[in-house]
Amino acid sequence: MNFHHACLIVTDADKEIALFRDVLGFKVVVDTIIPGKDETFFNQRTLDDIFHVKGSSSRMVMLLHDDGAFVELQQPSVPKIQATPRKYLQYGYTGISELAFLVTNIDELFKKVKAAGYETQTDYVWDVPDGQGGIAKSFLFYDPDGAMLQFYQAPPSK
Repeated sequence: MNFHHACLIVTDADKEIALFRDVLGFKVVVDTIIPGKDETFFNQRTLDDIFHVKGSSSRMVMLLHDDGAFVELQQPSVPKIQATPRKYLQYGYTGISELAFLVTNIDELFKKVKAAGYETQTDYVWDVPDGQGGIAKSFLFYDPDGAMLQFYQAPPSK
């Protein structure tokens, strides 16, 4: 089994696009309202069943990175979106706590994230022993809605 994509429910798709496209280098491959008149992605019944509300609607944005990472953003208009309290997005609660990406240029990305004004959990990239004698690097930061994103750079090959 291979991983396909992750979906982030967001309060402002434009702010998330600015992060993923302008800072992280993703490309927008789909930006549409679903279900839409032609119901290309979902018909109304299916979207209502997924969202558990009649008359559901959402802005759906699909982003793809040249390295193959695929992220979906959903900004529902029906049902009305509510921001998750930040404390529930951090460690100590069930569910997915972070979305992590394997990268090769972590120091450059750290500088870009900081320069763009995003909050990081630490003011540095930290070392992560890989259990096999190597040292990986990592850092965590927050997207516009407070979700944690992580970059992880594997140790150099021996």
